[in-house]
Formats: sequence, C-alpha cells, structure tokens
Amino acid sequence: MSTNMTDDQRARLVQFLEPSRIVMVATIGRDGMPQMTPNWYFFDGDRVAISTTKDRVKYRNLSRDPRMTVCIASEPMAGDYVSISGPVFISDDDSIWPTTRSIIGRYTPLENADGMIERMKDEGRVILWLTPEKVTFRN
Repeated sequence: MSTNMTDDQRARLVQFLEPSRIVMVATIGRDGMPQMTPNWYFFDGDRVAISTTKDRVKYRNLSRDPRMTVCIASEPMAGDYVSISGPVFISDDDSIWPTTRSIIGRYTPLENADGMIERMKDEGRVILWLTPEKVTFRN
C-alpha cells in the first residue's frame, strides 16, 4: 500500500493506529545501520507525528537522512502490525505544542498535559512528521 491508499485502506490504517500503542522508530545511523527507539505517537489521518528532542540520535539521523520506518504492533503478542515508511519533515517552532498535547493525551490523562508541556519547553523539542509512502499490514 502506498500514499495512493483507497478509502478502505486509509480507514483500516486509522482504525489500527487508534489505540495507544508504542511505535518502534527506525532511522538510518551514520554508519548505515538501523537505529531504533520506542516512542509515543499521534496519527492525524495523513501523517504520523512523533515528539523528540534535538539531542536524540534519531533527530541527528533524520537531519542527515530524512527517511524513517515505524512499526506499530498489536498487543500483547504482536500478531498484527503495520509498518510505515517515508520521508520526515521536522517541525521545531511553536506549532509543535498542540501536536505534542495530542500525543501526550493518547497515553496519559489529558489534565497532565499542561504540566508535561511546560517541562518540555526548554528541552529543544521537535515533532517528526512521517508521510507514508509505503504501508504494510500483517494480520
């Protein structure tokens, strides 16, 4: 499946990404080896958003080579999963905070979001926007 998804494929992706699961993020390291980390995410219907900071290896990797693959699995056995690959756009201005709030709200009570965001504002935080070019389901 590619970004030319049918309405049914897009609906399937939206439904699969709705639960608050952990996304495994893979970027390409300087030596060409994959670098992987678990993260929280938010899917806006078109792109996957992941919050990170400028001091993280994945940020440095994506600044050099803006390609990323993520894998999100069902729990607890990971029998079903979706893998999404594509280019990444990095947002680093004040527009990141509503998206950051949406990410936090998927994993913690929303009333905790404001305090968490205040602590994050001095961390050099960015949003990684993954645009799906290749989407693969297993189920």
